[in-house]
Amino acid sequence: MTHNFTPFPVLETERLTLRELNLDDAKAIFGLRTNKEINEFIDRKTLNNLSESRAFIDLISNLASNNEGVFWVLQSKSNHQLIGTIGLRNFEDEENYAEIGYELDPNYHQKGIMSEAFEEILKFGFQNLELKIIEAFTHEKNTASIALLKKQKFVLDPERREEGFENNRSYRLEI
Repeated sequence: MTHNFTPFPVLETERLTLRELNLDDAKAIFGLRTNKEINEFIDRKTLNNLSESRAFIDLISNLASNNEGVFWVLQSKSNHQLIGTIGLRNFEDEENYAEIGYELDPNYHQKGIMSEAFEEILKFGFQNLELKIIEAFTHEKNTASIALLKKQKFVLDPERREEGFENNRSYRLEI
């Protein structure tokens, strides 16, 4: 199954516009990817400056251009601020599989924002991309992420581990 993310699939929810990442987002992406609270349970290289933020945006743009991943910015409709991201990647055509990843500015935690975005992305993944499995890896101590996944009916796969990330656990949603 080949995916085509051109034109980029802009999605809407009640409170959010899920749109393509662009270079104008460099400062906001830098803020998200250097936020200690967001990164507490994520093992990734922290950005050092806006130049690295722009390089990350180029990398993400290339994933979509090459139909290898799709990464949405969560933009608040009320204030037009970039408040988070969510994406699908690591597609496996044989199993109709993708991995979901997400992050949200802590100022917007506990407001149902990520649940709202999740529901739209799951609908897109299962209906538009015809996925059968969407998997999330999250740190075993990230209780907020685990609660979100369970709310979305993801199920822990206790046998599966993410290579190189011993503390991450797999949660899967299959249709």
